[in-house]
Amino acid sequence: MKRLLLVLMLVGVWSGANGCGTSDAGGQPAPGAAPLRGFGIDVDQAVSARVPQVHLKTCGTWGCAEQDVPLLIAGPTSSAPCPGASTGPDAVACGPVQLPGPGPGYGYAPVPQLTLDPVIVTVTTPAGAPTPISAEVRVQPRLICPDPDAGQSACAGGAPQARLRIAADGTVDQTA
Repeated sequence: MKRLLLVLMLVGVWSGANGCGTSDAGGQPAPGAAPLRGFGIDVDQAVSARVPQVHLKTCGTWGCAEQDVPLLIAGPTSSAPCPGASTGPDAVACGPVQLPGPGPGYGYAPVPQLTLDPVIVTVTTPAGAPTPISAEVRVQPRLICPDPDAGQSACAGGAPQARLRIAADGTVDQTA
């Protein structure tokens, strides 16, 4: 049960189209919530079980930052019916339930120095990893606003973020 709660909390932190940060159901930061500064990492389901960790080296005009990033696997989920609720098409769903089985991987790498300037990110796996990865990617962070209705010019409290994707063939690229 603790693992399920951790997975749901972490998915909420970096899921959605906004990249990372506390988000609402539409993937936008909750009003007033400060977005996190750093990288969300998505791992294709085909290799998620074979990539438990990556090492990120991020270099920008401010210097370089290195860190090991543990990657978790999000198994499939389903909506659970509420206790005592009817079954069938009119049943009320109470929330997501983790089902057994593999799913995509995910992780988050905080980079407090990250700015909106382009950076070079080197992604590697530890020696002896089941799926070796060694990639260098030019990444353009984007500003994520705590208020999704604010225009980019009125984005007080925004933070630079980017999302990386590790594909099934081991390549790494920036996603939206």
